[in-house]
Amino acid sequence: MREFISVEEARNIVLEQVTPLPVERVPLAEALGRRLAEAVVSRDDIPPFPNAAMDGYAVRLADVQQVPATLRVVADVGAGQLPPESIPPGACIRIMTGAPVPAWAEAVVPVEWTEAGANGTVRILQAPAANENIRPAGQDVRAGERFFEVGQRITPPAVAMLATLGVAEVPVFRRPRVAIVATGDELIDAGQPLTPGHIRDSAGPGLAAQARWLGAEVIGPQRVPDDRAALEQAVEQALEADVLVFSGGVSVGLYDLVRQVLDGRGTRWLFWKIRQRPGKPMAFGLLAGKPVFGLPGNPVSSALCFDQYVAPALRRMQGQQEVLRPRFSAVLEAPTPKKAGLHFYTRGVARPGSDGRLLVRDTGPQGSNLYHSMVRANCLIHLPEALEEAPAGLEVEIEWLPWTLEP
Repeated sequence: MREFISVEEARNIVLEQVTPLPVERVPLAEALGRRLAEAVVSRDDIPPFPNAAMDGYAVRLADVQQVPATLRVVADVGAGQLPPESIPPGACIRIMTGAPVPAWAEAVVPVEWTEAGANGTVRILQAPAANENIRPAGQDVRAGERFFEVGQRITPPAVAMLATLGVAEVPVFRRPRVAIVATGDELIDAGQPLTPGHIRDSAGPGLAAQARWLGAEVIGPQRVPDDRAALEQAVEQALEADVLVFSGGVSVGLYDLVRQVLDGRGTRWLFWKIRQRPGKPMAFGLLAGKPVFGLPGNPVSSALCFDQYVAPALRRMQGQQEVLRPRFSAVLEAPTPKKAGLHFYTRGVARPGSDGRLLVRDTGPQGSNLYHSMVRANCLIHLPEALEEAPAGLEVEIEWLPWTLEP
């Protein structure tokens, strides 16, 4: 087992151990937010036939070379109706947006370019160009076109396009099942009054929420006291999941029993401790071939380790190609604490400056027990381990926290 490794080494070790989960097919109505497991090729031209782009009149160009021109209206055609296959010279049809344009029609004259005539006629006041206001077949997608790629996220527009392409059942990667286990005698339910020596459990609900945000199914969260028998039972239940996440109990303290129980189960630990703040005492290994994350007990440390290590693993398991969030340059508005030798994940608030550059400041005290530093943040400020101090004016990298980008 490797100890006290860099952020990059830790992330690489985690990602080397995870692969996309098996494929399942779900109804289109249940596919939102999932990742495609197969490329989607269009079977049809979209639209499948030429159709009117505007309400108006389908005409031959020879009949409207000289305007104004009076034409006889021989049919009305709406969307979903079929037009006549032929009409006599000097005639036209009234056509609605989306209705099929017949082969003989060479343009659609918008209704705004016309005025009603007598005895079922219409006066054309302006001549159209060839194919004007006609949407050709295949204008959107051509038959045989590879439209969606493996790993693409199914967004609301993608749902609409999949429906257009006739995909009623969507091949997606299975959602990962994540077991969340929060440990400690000091933890009580959110609804209980505080008593001496106890704190309300925030790690369990918070980590479960982070997992669900990423599309995972959550087993638990379980809250387990520092009791070997209870932990043994929790581990047994957690093995039903694809990923096991423990909060607390993975250090070397007298009551840090999670590590001992997992060792007894045959866990193969790949690393322990990362050169970062917060979240240094994190552990990662494999139990029965399943990733096991031992996160620190402090709530901010736990949440950040989940965000930086568990979340990329869950993205990969769901078929996402790029599992790390992009980073952006920003300038520190004020100095923020930094210690050399550790990668600092400083919770920050970024905003655009008057010159177009991003400005960022920390959210205040950055203790790993101070959850307000997460709630008030819209980004993480990355301060690499080689950096000795972080003065005002320093150019840094930030990544937006995903939940701050949603409405």
